[in-house]
Amino acid sequence: MLGPHAFGLVAAVMVFVGFWESVPGAAATDALISIREIDDTHFNSVTLGSALLGLVIGAGLFGFAGPLSAAMGDQELVPVMRTMAALPFLQALSIAPTAAAQRDLLFRSITLRTTVSLLAGGVVGLVLAVQGAGVWALVWQALVQRAVAAIVLWLAVPTSFSIRLSAPHLRELAAFALPNMVSRVMSWASGQIPRLILGFYLGPTGLGLFTLATRLNDIVTQVAILPKAIVARIDLRRFAGDVPALGAAVRRVVLHISVITFPLCVGGAVVAAPLIDAWLDPRWHHAIVPSQLMLLVGVPYVTIYVSASLLLALNRQNTEAVICTVQSIGTVAAVAVTASFGTVPAVVAILVLALLTAPATVVVMSRQCGVTLRDTVWPQIPACLAACLMGAAVYVLRKPFETKFGIRIGLLLEVLSGVVVYGALLAAMMAGISGGKGSPPEPQIRGKATKEELLF
Repeated sequence: MLGPHAFGLVAAVMVFVGFWESVPGAAATDALISIREIDDTHFNSVTLGSALLGLVIGAGLFGFAGPLSAAMGDQELVPVMRTMAALPFLQALSIAPTAAAQRDLLFRSITLRTTVSLLAGGVVGLVLAVQGAGVWALVWQALVQRAVAAIVLWLAVPTSFSIRLSAPHLRELAAFALPNMVSRVMSWASGQIPRLILGFYLGPTGLGLFTLATRLNDIVTQVAILPKAIVARIDLRRFAGDVPALGAAVRRVVLHISVITFPLCVGGAVVAAPLIDAWLDPRWHHAIVPSQLMLLVGVPYVTIYVSASLLLALNRQNTEAVICTVQSIGTVAAVAVTASFGTVPAVVAILVLALLTAPATVVVMSRQCGVTLRDTVWPQIPACLAACLMGAAVYVLRKPFETKFGIRIGLLLEVLSGVVVYGALLAAMMAGISGGKGSPPEPQIRGKATKEELLF
């Protein structure tokens, strides 16, 4: 209903809002998770300190709205950015309860937060869009979503709050947060600076098309990769010092993530064209190829995210920061070189860099953590092969289905066919591996995992 221009305006603002959420906010969350002995003063200090910092960053966003709108050539950006300057403060209120929930593995509370806030923001956004509010539908969707998320978290997580700021507690938190800040800055830079560069070259509309492509990649990451990576970040800590058990645990994490991620990436790339044709109007047609390429970026992301979880679990924050720095500098440089040629060359550069980064992280995990190729690469092979064969089968079926049944029904049949084909192929491959003579020994994680769980 809104088109790529509105999405481009909000994406430009979120480049800067995302810095707050991805760097100091995420680093504070990780610090609260990493501290072994923690009390309420740690949580209270982070909440108050983050809220104050969020107000400062919000004031900066308010003042920077004019120069940014002039640089991108769109004055509508000024009121949008100034209204969204409240987001850093709202997000700061969620840091302490989010960390408390993750420490205690209360992921039901996090799921409740996500579900309720997305639902509330989505309803507000859709109602405003139908009423003709334009870009303001997206603005108020973001504000309502973060406000509701903070409220739900404080109600769902048993964490007390008082207005208290302790310098010793902040120093202890800083010891964990500062090394992680480097990797967070680099992660933010690799994800957001390319958007800013593309916005300068292509304007809000071109940025909106790129945003859709990255949004599909974000969906796969948030649904299939990140939840398991967050759990692994905490769970793998208990295997520190026990290399065989650590390797078995990593195999299990990699297997679980790849089984879900690879079919979403490959299958999504195959059906991206009919999906966008059936879902969106012709203004979004030029987002098809970038969306397909960005979905394929999720394949090497499995290895990259597992690497980050493992390094952080073993308190190798410095190593993880170096990897993020190299990847981020490479991404920004690649997009800066290719942005003037359009969205597709920029996305190709991002994909190539991810494909080059994944093998490097495998080497780092082997040297720093003792895990082997059998632990990091072998578990991905069955899901990768099954997903590729499934993608080829769906591609062959696309034209007959869409010709006979139309785009919408054809798309549904393509998805169902992909699920059936992938399930059958994966089951056959896993059965062959588990019974093959050349298969690696089955991992044993202190009796915690059955054979069926590991094969899943």
